[in-house]
Amino acid sequence: MTALLALALKLVGTGFLVIATVGVLRFEDPFQRMHAATKAGTLGAGLVLLGVMLTKGSLDATVVAFLTLVFLIGTMPVAGHLLGRAAYVSGAPLRSREDALAGVLPRAPHPLEERTGLGFLAPAPVAGAATPVFGRQPVAAPRPAPAIEEAPYETGFAGVRFAVIAPHAGMVTRRAIALAQAHGAPLTAVAVIDRECIESARVPGARDVVRAKLAEAIEEMHRETRERPQPLALAYEEGDPLALIPARSAESRELLVLPTDGWCHHGAGVTLPVFEERLADKLFAVSRRHEGPTLFVAGEARAGGPLVVVHDGGRRAQRLAAWALATRLWPVEAVTVVGSAAREQVEALAAIAADAGAAVTHVRTPKAPAGAILPARFAEAAAIVLPAQPRRACAYGTFWQDAIVPGWRGDVLV
Repeated sequence: MTALLALALKLVGTGFLVIATVGVLRFEDPFQRMHAATKAGTLGAGLVLLGVMLTKGSLDATVVAFLTLVFLIGTMPVAGHLLGRAAYVSGAPLRSREDALAGVLPRAPHPLEERTGLGFLAPAPVAGAATPVFGRQPVAAPRPAPAIEEAPYETGFAGVRFAVIAPHAGMVTRRAIALAQAHGAPLTAVAVIDRECIESARVPGARDVVRAKLAEAIEEMHRETRERPQPLALAYEEGDPLALIPARSAESRELLVLPTDGWCHHGAGVTLPVFEERLADKLFAVSRRHEGPTLFVAGEARAGGPLVVVHDGGRRAQRLAAWALATRLWPVEAVTVVGSAAREQVEALAAIAADAGAAVTHVRTPKAPAGAILPARFAEAAAIVLPAQPRRACAYGTFWQDAIVPGWRGDVLV
C-alpha cells in the first residue's frame, strides 16, 4: 500500500512538473511563465519528494527530503516574487487586461529589448515629422535647421548609467536620477573595485578597506534613491573596471554620468603615490570606452550661467552640441559657441536652441591664458560642451577643469 501511494505521489508530482514546463514554454509574458514555474513547479517537486520519503522509509532519507521540501517552499515563491517585481519595473510586456500595480511601483516605459536596440547616433528627423523621444511627455520636433553635413544626435536617451565612486556617490546619484526621471529612462549603477589598486597596495587589509569605502558609497546611493524613488539596477564587481564596465554599442542610446575625479579604489588611500596619478586618467578611459556622450558632473546643477560650446568646426562637435541643446540637459537661457564653427553650424544650433527659449552667440577667437582653453570670464558657465575630452586628468599638477577655464568647476559633456 505504501509503495502504491509513493508511486502515485511521484506520478502526480511529475505531471505538475510537466505542466510547469509547458507553461514556461507556452505562456506569453514573463509573469505568466513565472507563475507556472513557481506554483506548479513547487507543487510538483514537493509531491515527488514526498513519494521519495515514502519509498525510502529510512530516517536519513526522510530528514533530507523534509529539509529539501522546506527549503523549496521557503525560497521558490520568494524568488518568483522578486523576479516578477524586477521584470515589472524593467518594463517587461504585460499581457493582462488590467495592471494592478499601476501607480504602485515605478515602471520603465519601454521593455529592455527595445531599449537595447535603439540607435543613439541616428540622424535628425525630416522636417515636420514626429521626433521619437524617450520620455513620458512628447517633445515637439526641432524647427528645420539649415542643410549641413553635420546631422545632430536624435534627441533624448533610453538609459542613464553612472558610476558609484566614493566620495561622490550621493551627488552623482542625484544628478543621474534627475536626468533619468526627466526623460523617463531606466537607471543603471555600476560599483566596481579596481583589483589592480588592491594588488599594488602596501597596506594590510587593503581589500577590506576599499570594500568598506564602497559599502559606504552604495549606502549613500540607496539613501538618494529612497528619497527620490527610481527603478535602479546595480552591478557590483571586483576586477578591471575597463573590462567590467561594458562598452556600449552605438545602438544603446545610453548617457554615461561620471564624477570629475576619483577612481574605483574609492579614495581609500591604499595605492602608491606614483600609481595614484595614473589612476586619475582611468576615469577618462572609461569615458572613451563608452560609445555615447559622457557627462562629467562636479556638483549640483548650476543655474543662471550660459551653456558654453567649445566648437572646433568638426562634425562631432556639431552633433554633440545639437544633441545637448535638443535634449535640454540643462535649463539655460543663453548659449555661447566658442571656436571656429562655421556660420551655417552656428545657425543650425541657434535654430535648435530657439525651441528651448535660448539665444546663441558666437565668439570666434577668445584670448585664454597659457595652458587654458577659455579665459576666466567664462567661469560663470553653467556647463561646457567639449568636442573631445582632455588627454590627462591631472597634467603637471593642474586639475583638468583648470585647463578648460582657470578656477572653474562645473558639468562637462564630451
